Amino acid sequence: MKKTILLLVAIFAMVACGKSDDKGDGGSSSGKFNPPNWIQGKWLNKSAGGNIGYEFAKNDICIIANATTLCYGSGVNADFITNVKEESTDKVYKVSFTVSGTTMKSYEFTKVSDKTITSNEQPNMIFTKE
Repeated sequence: MKKTILLLVAIFAMVACGKSDDKGDGGSSSGKFNPPNWIQGKWLNKSAGGNIGYEFAKNDICIIANATTLCYGSGVNADFITNVKEESTDKVYKVSFTVSGTTMKSYEFTKVSDKTITSNEQPNMIFTKE
């Protein structure tokens, strides 16, 4: 009987740990962000006084507005983010996710040059990499 229980526990552990966390393009995860390398860094709109923009880290996306930075992948917000879906190419990064199980957020960023991007959220603004 002990052997049967141990065998079932071992099988369960292998199945639970056997899935890969690698998403690739168009993948999804539960609350984890993976912005592409080309977009990682801080991007600010200079014409708005440099106080509006975005910041991307290896596992995080932050919105910058005035003196406030709201990060979705870290801090208190990380526990409320689910259903992260991302698509990326050399010039476009799309991400959508659910906040607190009810609010769906979607962003699309387009690379204009190595130092500038645009956002679907504010299509008339250019964001420059710091």
